[in-house]
Amino acid sequence: MQEIVSSLQIPQSEPYVKYAIAVDWGMLSVYLIVLLIALTAYSAKRSPTKANNVALVIPSVADEKVRDSLIMSLNHNRFLNIPIYVVIDEGAPLEGYLKSLNWINVVVVPKDYRRDLFGKGRALRYFVENYVRPDMWYVFLDDDNLVLDDSFLYEIPYYERRGFVAFNPVLMPRRGRSYLTFIMDFTRFLDDISFFRLFTGLVKRPYVGLHGELLGVKGSFLLKSNAFNVPSRVEDYMFAAEVLRLGGRTWQSRTRVSILSPNSVKDFIRQRSRWHAGILESWKRVPNSMKLMTFIKSFLRTVGIVGLWVLVPLTHSLLLLLLAAPTSAAYWFVYIYGVRRAGKLRYLLAVPAFWMLEGFGFIYGILKLRSRDFVVIDKSI
Repeated sequence: MQEIVSSLQIPQSEPYVKYAIAVDWGMLSVYLIVLLIALTAYSAKRSPTKANNVALVIPSVADEKVRDSLIMSLNHNRFLNIPIYVVIDEGAPLEGYLKSLNWINVVVVPKDYRRDLFGKGRALRYFVENYVRPDMWYVFLDDDNLVLDDSFLYEIPYYERRGFVAFNPVLMPRRGRSYLTFIMDFTRFLDDISFFRLFTGLVKRPYVGLHGELLGVKGSFLLKSNAFNVPSRVEDYMFAAEVLRLGGRTWQSRTRVSILSPNSVKDFIRQRSRWHAGILESWKRVPNSMKLMTFIKSFLRTVGIVGLWVLVPLTHSLLLLLLAAPTSAAYWFVYIYGVRRAGKLRYLLAVPAFWMLEGFGFIYGILKLRSRDFVVIDKSI
């Protein structure tokens, strides 16, 4: 028995180990504290009346890759009963079809407009320069998004009276052709109800960024901030930096938005690589406070995901279990929730490998630094 106990003890010859364990468990405490505070201390406020100064803006490449999801998004989001703008490049394959829909407004970005900009940011900049009115709220929506409720329309009057300038929703994954990427996308839901809710909602400052799905912004602030005027593959992250610089206040809406998960692991890696590369490229241009919070959030996420494997009986080492298990607990929980939503229990066996797929996205993103390619993944249904 003594031999068994001795084999489980932490080697005293390595005193740094106890500090590593303390840091790791401390990080778990930070994550759980953030999650607990965000869930219990914050909820968005509503007014009794609905806003009537709101428009949806959907930038899209408008080609066959996104035809199905774009049409579904347009038809679904009509229930909001607010004006819809679709912003496309001149000569886009679906330009003729979109112009035949008399219930949407098609904005065509000329081929020779601001070639220094690229991707979605170029379309958004053209819209800001030519269509934005100071008294309106513009809600930017990706072309696969389905808004699940209209709570944000009741929140806008409340927060507008108090000088707030922007908001984000809570994201809920929707399965495309891949169960695997659908399950992995639930980390975005976890991020939203923890760090994004804490900062965007409770603290009222987007220290970890904003995302482009249902990004609502007051028109006057879009003009004041000269929004989307800098080349970037993460235009929403850069916009969050401008909100911080100008002292703008934000909230997290009760509204949930259904996002289409990538149709393949390859597209999942390409999507993540764009995010990682874009943030790294923009690093020098964001406030130090945003750098710090982004680093802490990314560090916790990385340690948690890399630690997934230790909960599988591949090792007898108590030391490794103590070091990595705590920060992986939250991710096991959210992935199990994703597996349950997918209804495919066999995918539990794949969870330990998710850290590799997330890692491939980061590595591929580093390889793509300074590239002007704006990744558009397959969104066919």
